[in-house]
Amino acid sequence: MHIRTLLALALMLAHACTLAQTADTSPPISLDDARAQRVTGKALKDEAQKTYEAERAACQSKAIAISCMSSAKEKRIEAVRRGETMEREGRKAEREIHRLELEAKAAKRAAEAPGQEARQQADVARYREKEERRAVERERRLVDESAKLENRRSKLAAEQAARNKKLEAQRKEDAKRLEAAPAKARKKADRERQHAELVKKIDERARNYAEVLKRRKAEEAARQAAAAGTSPR
Repeated sequence: MHIRTLLALALMLAHACTLAQTADTSPPISLDDARAQRVTGKALKDEAQKTYEAERAACQSKAIAISCMSSAKEKRIEAVRRGETMEREGRKAEREIHRLELEAKAAKRAAEAPGQEARQQADVARYREKEERRAVERERRLVDESAKLENRRSKLAAEQAARNKKLEAQRKEDAKRLEAAPAKARKKADRERQHAELVKKIDERARNYAEVLKRRKAEEAARQAAAAGTSPR
């Protein structure tokens, strides 16, 4: 009974496949139907083998076993043939469906290619514009950094020049002081020598004046003594 159901299902699927293959605007059958047809064909073969084994066992107990066996074999052969046909058509339908799907995808890619190419070109243009902006910004930063570096160098150079000028002035001043030191020393020595000579002269004059005073006092005392000796008593 089960094999009859499978045969009926096989006939329905085969009919559907035949009708679908006559249409030019649609695929042979759906992928699910093609797979179901292939699976049903295999099940039909498996069921035919099981039925044949059961009928062969039953035929051995009958008097007309040869005729029974022949009938069982014919049924099995017919069922297997139909099953193989269904499997073959199911595989063919699956291949055709896959081919149509690939063609549809290719057609879709071809149809979308212009728009995709335009999007890619737009993406490339945006990328280039972005890179150009980045390049301009990098160049601007480099210019700013170069200007800052140059200003820093100029400032450092000016500071170094000012320090060098100050050091040179200090060196010249020190050289002048060193050069003037012996002259100052000589002038100081001359002043000290002149002062010493002046002091010596003053002291000598003071001694001479003291000697003169002493002599005068002595002379005065002598006159007074002489005057006292000659006066009447």
